[in-house]
Amino acid sequence: RKCLNLPKPSYRSNDEGKVVVDITVDKNGNVVAASIKAGSNTSETLRSAALAAAKKARFDKSENSVQKGTITYYFKQR
Repeated sequence: RKCLNLPKPSYRSNDEGKVVVDITVDKNGNVVAASIKAGSNTSETLRSAALAAAKKARFDKSENSVQKGTITYYFKQR
């Protein structure tokens, strides 16, 4: 699906890492479920920021009732 809006995570940390978020998107393009993919070993701050941003993402409409996928966020020191 085409992503219409992918917000950047908001965080105040010097932590670095990669966070993968599993998402479920409804037919209207709204993220209706999101969770941190098993194996993400970053700080709770980065996981929370990634999860919050993923929940705000929006995708184009689809005839499928739900679709699953992932969003990957890469955090670097500021």
